[in-house]
Amino acid sequence: MMLAVFLLAPLSGLLFYIAALQSALPPRRWAMLGCLLGPAVLPMFMARRRWSLVSARGSRYALIRA
Repeated sequence: MMLAVFLLAPLSGLLFYIAALQSALPPRRWAMLGCLLGPAVLPMFMARRRWSLVSARGSRYALIRA
């Protein structure tokens, strides 16, 4: 079990680095968090990405239109 965690953490770091580059977030910070904590960082990453999008568009812009 621990071997899987140790192998999954660097892979998560690489995937978070690529996703952060695509989302205009600081890639080194997310890669480091991905390497340290593995896939447990995913909810935090998704929330930060969403907050970045809302901040860029403004609060009056509807993301989902009826």
